[in-house]
Amino acid sequence: MPDNSRILTAEELDAMTPDQRAAAFDERVVHDLDELPAKFRARIMETGKRLADELPSTTPE
Repeated sequence: MPDNSRILTAEELDAMTPDQRAAAFDERVVHDLDELPAKFRARIMETGKRLADELPSTTPE
């Protein structure tokens, strides 16, 4: 995972141009789950499964 995890302050964001802000956000988006720490990835997957299980079934019975 790229080390762009430093939090940007409102003051820093305000000092940036719109293009710089967009680039700063884009740099912090994770596109590959393998880049995430395993423990965090497991929590995300468990939450997704739980939410999917709570949805009404869309298959005919």
